[in-house]
Amino acid sequence: MKFKIVRSKFLEGLKKVQNIVASKGTMQILQNVLIEAKDKQLMLTTTDLDISIRSMLECDVESEGATTLPVKLLFNVVSKAAEGPVEVNVDAQDRAVINAGTATFKLAGMSVVDYPALPVDQNSFEYVLPQITLKEMLRKTAYAVSQDDTRKTLKGVLSSFKDGKLTMVATDGRRLALVEHEIELPAEAERDVILPSKVVSELQRSLTSDGDVRITIEKTQIAFNLGDTRIYSKLLDEVYPNYRQVIPSECAEHIVVDRQLLLAALDRASVMMLEDTNSTKLIFDSNQLIVTATATEVAESTDIVPIKYDGGRIEIVFNPNYVMDPLKAIDEDEVTIELNDGTKPAMIKCSIPFLYVMMPLRVS
Repeated sequence: MKFKIVRSKFLEGLKKVQNIVASKGTMQILQNVLIEAKDKQLMLTTTDLDISIRSMLECDVESEGATTLPVKLLFNVVSKAAEGPVEVNVDAQDRAVINAGTATFKLAGMSVVDYPALPVDQNSFEYVLPQITLKEMLRKTAYAVSQDDTRKTLKGVLSSFKDGKLTMVATDGRRLALVEHEIELPAEAERDVILPSKVVSELQRSLTSDGDVRITIEKTQIAFNLGDTRIYSKLLDEVYPNYRQVIPSECAEHIVVDRQLLLAALDRASVMMLEDTNSTKLIFDSNQLIVTATATEVAESTDIVPIKYDGGRIEIVFNPNYVMDPLKAIDEDEVTIELNDGTKPAMIKCSIPFLYVMMPLRVS
């Protein structure tokens, strides 16, 4: 196999795939990138057996073929090479010689015979939406995914294709983020799937603001076609809990607040957080919100944020990060905080189909 490619294009393709490799100690070939040169195209593929990613690049193919090379080492070689054409020549023993400018690198590869095959796209229904839409939906939900390894069901983002919309939900049991987007789909294409957090992270890296993403779902896997990049992932084989039952059906108070002002006040209060204290009290009073935080007996802070509210005084305590996360993920100027009292769940809503539920902390 022999091909020539512009160094910047080669590096871009390797950057897209280098994160999806198996951990050390498993099959050595899973540390490698599968490189296939054919029909003026270079295909770069990596996998950890749960997730696979493929990047397709234009290149000058002198002789077709395929090999696998250590992806981290190859990425480092190309990143250090001078800008310009990079020539790769691989012999029958999978030994690669890479010429870039005045430098020559030699890498020992492994045969493609033992490399796992990519999942095959079946003739299933294809869901299509703008890449930027999916990226924004994940940005508005993924931070709420559980980090607890014992709660496998919650270690992913629920994607529900039903009722003419895509609903994405993430929760860790203490807070819940939900966002919706209208999408055309026939009744026979309705289904729920749980995206593992690892593929969610990879999608957030790979999705752009241009073009569409085409999603196909099989029984145990899902594929995302981004044009020159394709991502395949196994699905979590779990049943997502009934998240609707934790969303308050009605809240007595609806309080409008400037998102940036509230975020800034919470950020200032967060400097009070020590290892044994991770709470901030919000006091809603007539047209003002008082944000207070205390670091045991060491320090305390008080901040005041103007709000649109003429009801009675309500005191409620939250983990400040749990309030800041959704405020960072949305772009609206104002948000509405809905609550009943200081002991029941509160919600954050805005002008888009988004809601966030957070449980208050109990304090003695």
